[in-house]
Amino acid sequence: MAFDFLKEELTEARYIRTPRDAIGRSGDNIGETFFEHLLVLQQMRFENPTWAQKYAKETLKYMNFTNVRTGATDLHNLASIINNPSKFSGKVDGLPGRFDELAFKRYLRNIINNNYVPGQDRTFLMQMQKNLGIKGGLLGRARRVMADYAKSTPGERTAVTQRMINTFRHDGQFRSDVFKPYSKTAVAAGAIPSKPKGSIAKTALKTAAIAYGGWKLGQSNFLN
Repeated sequence: MAFDFLKEELTEARYIRTPRDAIGRSGDNIGETFFEHLLVLQQMRFENPTWAQKYAKETLKYMNFTNVRTGATDLHNLASIINNPSKFSGKVDGLPGRFDELAFKRYLRNIINNNYVPGQDRTFLMQMQKNLGIKGGLLGRARRVMADYAKSTPGERTAVTQRMINTFRHDGQFRSDVFKPYSKTAVAAGAIPSKPKGSIAKTALKTAAIAYGGWKLGQSNFLN
């Protein structure tokens, strides 16, 4: 289902805006964060195709994934880090060894052109999970639901959405450019409850302050 109020959501990186934002993160963290963003995009193809097409187009705007760019999407910047392990080796420890850029571009173009091929999506998401070294657990279960989203049950969709929302909140990814539209879509679909106005923002700001303080301390230690 499409939600008109999300058509103009900003699609510009908020989580990884510059190469410095990657300092101190592990390769596993970058890989899992990228995959989480990818799964959200896959789900939004069905729940809000207008937003998904726009986000895929913005992610592919620079035509390649060679560097982190302030004007790019978070998905673009995460992909660029994974796609250039030698360039970011001094900032991120232990990046995954393989990123299939051609398959990723094809996937984005399929979203832009509203070309849905279930078997192709299943293969792409499964291979991407394997290349990133992501085992089972939440992301493995989420991938199985998202890859066959059209065939999933309402209960499966609600459960995976709630878990993805919680993961984004706990990992500080609520600053990501996908979180706000994703959470709004989830509320509109009835997957998560709508909280009183201001409660989510206050919680996010408090968590962000704590996370930012810890990040600055870690960055300072890294640079020194």
